[in-house]
Amino acid sequence: MPAVYQKSGYLFESFRIFHNADATKREIPYHYHDFHKILLFLSGNVSYIMEGRQFVLEPGDIVLVRAGVIHRPVIHDNSLYERIIFYIDPGFFSEEAYRELDLFSSPAGSEESAALLRLTGAGARLMEELVPQIRYAVHDTGYASDLLRRVKLMELLILLSRAIRSQETMLPADVTSNPYITAALDYIHEHLEEESLNIDEIADAAALGRSYLMHLFKSQIGYTIGQYITEKRLYLAGTLMKNGVPVTQACYRSGFRNYAAFYYAYQQKFGAAPSQKRSRSQRVEGE
Repeated sequence: MPAVYQKSGYLFESFRIFHNADATKREIPYHYHDFHKILLFLSGNVSYIMEGRQFVLEPGDIVLVRAGVIHRPVIHDNSLYERIIFYIDPGFFSEEAYRELDLFSSPAGSEESAALLRLTGAGARLMEELVPQIRYAVHDTGYASDLLRRVKLMELLILLSRAIRSQETMLPADVTSNPYITAALDYIHEHLEEESLNIDEIADAAALGRSYLMHLFKSQIGYTIGQYITEKRLYLAGTLMKNGVPVTQACYRSGFRNYAAFYYAYQQKFGAAPSQKRSRSQRVEGE
């Protein structure tokens, strides 16, 4: 299966933290996770592309990527790319103590589900103080080190939640997106569960010709329109099944026209039938 279909990593803990620093320009394919992601960008010459929106990162930026959002970092040169990555299982926020801190509650595909935060004022100053503490906690192996990492995650979530509520964040001016692709994505997300969703309808919603939209979509998103719809439906079906919805119901509630189409797509992607447990890799890295 081509790299463009890649779902990167699996998460077995409620959260995990990485501190990565490397100076090698490399190509990272489009991918998505079953878990949420927070990236604290410390240095480098890097852009982030998420669902057709491109962000040019500056040191101190915070990237929020909701589970299921297709994204990739673009590393422009061999500058030191340093970042701290938090992977968070969506179930983490189902706990009463953490529910108010869910930064990822916006629907997948909305602008808020794939956001860049640039803190200002007191929020920026507090983040400068918190980052060295998080960096230390990532590598700490002493007594109660897991608890220390949880505490630092909580501090980060509280800081970001307060900054958003007090409007101590700004949307960078260098965020770019194509309005035609945005319209197409909006239409897909609104009608994803409808079996009748098709490219002609999407082209009409984007006010573009079918052929040109297909070319533009692939260049901007990294997927054909058909591949993108299938990936989103598979992710939706997987989420439903994880939450206890029977396989057949998950199939039709995700927009697949019949069970055979769902079964084939699922088996092609995961190498197993929908009713079987997926073979999982323990490898999870902070890209």
